[in-house]
This record gives sequence, structure tokens and C-alpha cells, in this order.
Amino acid sequence: MLRLVLQPVLALAGRPLAALVEPFLRYSSRQVGIALIYHSVDPAQGDVERELVPPHGSALFAAQVRHLTRRYRVVPTDRLLTSVAKRKRGERFPVAITFDDDLRCHQDIALPVLDHAGATAMFFLSGSSIDKPFTFWWERLQRAVDTGVHPSESSTALGVGSGEALASIHDIGKTIERMSPAERDRTSAALAERVGSDPPESGLRAEGIRALHAKGMGIGFHTLRHDPLPSLDDESLALAMTAGREELEAITGEKLRAIAYPHGHVDSRVAAAAQSAGFEHGFTTRVEAVHPGSDPFLLGRLSPSYRSAGHFALQVLGLLARRRHQ
Repeated sequence: MLRLVLQPVLALAGRPLAALVEPFLRYSSRQVGIALIYHSVDPAQGDVERELVPPHGSALFAAQVRHLTRRYRVVPTDRLLTSVAKRKRGERFPVAITFDDDLRCHQDIALPVLDHAGATAMFFLSGSSIDKPFTFWWERLQRAVDTGVHPSESSTALGVGSGEALASIHDIGKTIERMSPAERDRTSAALAERVGSDPPESGLRAEGIRALHAKGMGIGFHTLRHDPLPSLDDESLALAMTAGREELEAITGEKLRAIAYPHGHVDSRVAAAAQSAGFEHGFTTRVEAVHPGSDPFLLGRLSPSYRSAGHFALQVLGLLARRRHQ
């Protein structure tokens, strides 16, 4: 109830309030920055209750990008740590924008917004749809629910449980995420049988990747299969760090030097594997700001608000002001 009351207040007052407070924070000596994580952007705002990976509405996304370019210093991911370490009193705080997954909306919707605002972003891609349509299991599950299949019915049909324990799409998603790679492949195939062939526009083709790169966007790696990496054995983990990487590098003509861990899951072994594979930075989904002493292979990211640009303004400011836990 309180959230419902506060939402319109934050929508109206969030940005003016942040504009009052942010200059005081800027004139501190704090050396801190933030990386943001987006997935999809769509003309219609997503529903966090019924969608596994809800899109940000294009109007909200554009408002958030405008806020960042007006109040902060938007930097490429490979300059985030150094920008944080070099920040001086009075300078804008550095912020990096990132996207996960291979989606057509990155090319069609996100890129024009970023280009118009003069902002750069890093797109972490798997390369799974370079030359053909492809969707992952969570996209197929979402299509099943969107076509009227109740989540509990989906879980029963897929053999991943039923009843109240798996009553939501989020419950099913967590269960599938915990499966072994082979079990997840079978589940994805079963979903494909249920919802039909992958839509022709699904994924991101090579020409879309070239379009992002041509506009100055960064291209990073998100692994070809998108398996939760800590669950893999050493051999499979090493393969995950390389499979599909050369194909993406051939498209951009550049080495992929940053990785975003699938589902944000990482441990010390995975971080070490990323470093051994030649990556220079690794991004998680931990809600943490970036500091000069941050581990370059365990960089946190903030998921931007779905509520309003005002809430987003306070969200960013709050993370920048948060005391670092040692």
C-alpha cells in the first residue's frame, strides 16, 4: 500500500530532489561509480510480476538515459574503474550502461536512444543468433505464459514440479536455472515443442551487431549457452569462456575483453577462469557500486527502476552515497 502511495510522489519529485542532493555529493571526495544493467527495451512497459525479464518501456529508458547524460559522466565499461580512481572533487560521477542478451530491440530501439543522447553502452552478447533466429529457454517459457498457459500447467508439462511451490513464472525460472545443462536443454526443447518455432525476428544477427559497433557501442561476451557458470566442471567452464567468442570477434574485428556472467552467477573459480581466458573485466548482477579497489572481475551492476525516471534518479544517487562494506 505504501509503495502505491509513494510511486506517484517519486515520479514527480524524484528528479528534482536528486538534482538538489547530487551537487552536494559531487563536491565530496568520494571515488565511486556505477554500472547499470538493462536487458530489453520495448514501446510497452514490462510487467515485473508476470514477466521473467520484463522490458523497460522505451519512453522510460529514454528518460533514464537523458538523466544520466545530464547529471553524470557516461563512460565505456573499460574506463569505469580508471574513471572512478581518477575522480576529483566536483567532477561528475562515472556511470557505465550495459545490456545483456542478444535482442533485436538493442538495434531497433536502444541504439537510436543512446545515439541521440550521445551515450555509449556495452552490449554483452552470446552470439547464439548471428545467422538464424534463436531464443533461450526463458524466452520460450515467457511465450508459453503469454499465450495463456498458466505457470503451474507449464511446470507440470515440463516435469519441473507443480502446485503452489511453482505457481509463478519466476518460481519455474529459478527451478530451470538450477538444472544441469542437459536437463535445461531438454526443458528448452520441450518448451519449443509447446510454443512452436523461434520467431523469425528473435535474437540479433551479425548485421545488428555491426550496427551497434559502428555507432561506437562496445561488444562484450555473455557466453554462447548462457549456463550458470559456477555449476560447470572445469572443462565445461573453460569451453564456455571461448565457445562462440571468435565468431563475435570476427564480426567486430576486435577482441572481446569484458564478460557478463550469465544470470550474474560467479564465484572465485569462475572469475579466475575469466581472467585466464583473457578477459579484463567481469560483471555480475550484485547491486554494488564500483570503487577504486573493486575486483575487476567482480564488478556489480544496478538494475534500473521500472517505476519512473524519478525513482531511477534517487536509486542511482542512493547507491553512489551508500557506504562501502569492506
